[in-house]
Amino acid sequence: MSAFRLSRRYRVPLALVLTLSFQALWSTVLADPPLPSAAPVESDGVDAETLRKLEKRAEQQRARQEKEMRKIAERERKRLEKERQKQERELHLHPKPPPPGQPQVRVAIPVGPVGPQAPPRILAAIWSQLVPSQKISSLVVHVRAQKLYAYQGKKLAAIVPICTGNATHPTPVGRFTIIQKDRNHLSSHYGCFVDNTTGRIVDGNAVIGQRPPPGTHYEAAEMPNFLRITSDGVGLHGGYLPGFAASHGCVRLPKSFASELFELVQDGTPVTVVE
Repeated sequence: MSAFRLSRRYRVPLALVLTLSFQALWSTVLADPPLPSAAPVESDGVDAETLRKLEKRAEQQRARQEKEMRKIAERERKRLEKERQKQERELHLHPKPPPPGQPQVRVAIPVGPVGPQAPPRILAAIWSQLVPSQKISSLVVHVRAQKLYAYQGKKLAAIVPICTGNATHPTPVGRFTIIQKDRNHLSSHYGCFVDNTTGRIVDGNAVIGQRPPPGTHYEAAEMPNFLRITSDGVGLHGGYLPGFAASHGCVRLPKSFASELFELVQDGTPVTVVE
């Protein structure tokens, strides 16, 4: 027997091994070919890497635009909010003159004591941005708030505390104009009784024509920087401010402001008095 001849007992297993090896090789050949490695893919002459860069750049640009639009929207929101708050403050602080059809003169609701209770005191500080070279265009007197609003053009230039008429002598409400200016005006209706010896004021609520007590004489009330608005003596002038309505009908102003206002007001300047 040849050396290469296999014994009968090994022929069947060897044939089985060869058959299985052949089938495995044939299955590998028939299977789908492996995917190629990532190679540059061209699209209209632009490779994949360039396309990715362009897409990333476009995405960054969109993000910047969205961020800028959000900033613009936020700024606009804040601007509108500030404008709304400003309009609310203007509506609250700056009274509007009465409509043209409203009667010219009405009795104001006085701000004064009710029974034995002391009246509330309103002694707000002077707020002034008056321009010395510009005339006053209009004045608004607010009785309830005990404040005067001065305008130069359409701009609010000053807010000052005032003292209007008491319950017995209320300040008339309506539309008026300045009809007289008098730097050193003396009241034609009211004054005080002064002691002849000491010069002290004995009675500060005297009326002209009233007989003075013995040892006293009558002195007309001083109304510095007087701006008349009615023919019967009502006007604006410097005077004492107790913090509530206490005058005989005139509108008292802080003396320092009255002097400044006198220079900037001219005859014919509109004055509106509102409740």
